[in-house]
Amino acid sequence: MFTDNFCRYEFKFPVSYDVMNAMIEDLTPYVEKDKYANRHGFYCLSSIYFDNDIDQCYHETMNGQKYRQKVRLRVYRSAGEMSAASGVDNVVDEKIGDDEPSYFEIKAKIDGLVVKRRVKMKLGEAMAFTEFTGKQIDEGADAAQILSAENEAELKKFNSSNPQILKELDFIIVTKKLRPRNVVSYERLAMFSKDDPELRITFDLNVRTRGDELDLAKGTGGKLSCPENVAILEIKTGKEIPLWLVKLVAKYSYRNKTFSKYCSYYVNMLPAKSLYAEYVETEHERHGN
Repeated sequence: MFTDNFCRYEFKFPVSYDVMNAMIEDLTPYVEKDKYANRHGFYCLSSIYFDNDIDQCYHETMNGQKYRQKVRLRVYRSAGEMSAASGVDNVVDEKIGDDEPSYFEIKAKIDGLVVKRRVKMKLGEAMAFTEFTGKQIDEGADAAQILSAENEAELKKFNSSNPQILKELDFIIVTKKLRPRNVVSYERLAMFSKDDPELRITFDLNVRTRGDELDLAKGTGGKLSCPENVAILEIKTGKEIPLWLVKLVAKYSYRNKTFSKYCSYYVNMLPAKSLYAEYVETEHERHGN
């Protein structure tokens, strides 16, 4: 069921494929696969991330700012017959059109707590809304104009699941001067705890990004921004992590690490030994043995 407003804690652990496969075996008694995934448990996500000319969202994340926001537009795709053993070359994009469901999200992090507010829109409507916000930025719209009755009437032309959150998106995007920056795509193995459906455990593979063709209808192509044979394990919960899961993670000597899929885009742009590139390389070499 679609939820437009929720908060939870998220913990991330870059892991090698060998560790991932071992973890999946250990998890089997406690979890079940996402019912929307393929028979191997996978689906594909593709998102446009927004940022401004001073890379505000990037720097907030890299500096570990206690309160930070990201805006993204996301679609969910089929992963075909992909399994954990399949590489990105085995992923075939299905065509999506303007009627495809998409999700415009405000993702905020407040001292470790992740808060999401999102609207569901047809992809064509979401792209039209993006053009609308870009025009507002070009015209120098200020806060008063964004909050005006006239602008509210304009926003009603875009069919969304929650007009109030759409107004918030418009305000954040225009006042921060956010524009589409890159597309991030990956395949996700998604599982839920049998005892607590709110406890989600996911492995994200084949993380790839591109800075051109900023249209989700253009497919999931991009340059790998995470070392090969490395997945991102994420644990997401609004409650305490159960003891069985704490013990499982401790078995592999992992600790929560900062890993931003959006920021990983910059690894392909910055010098090979830049701070973020060096962090990614060091972490994955350490855990890849």
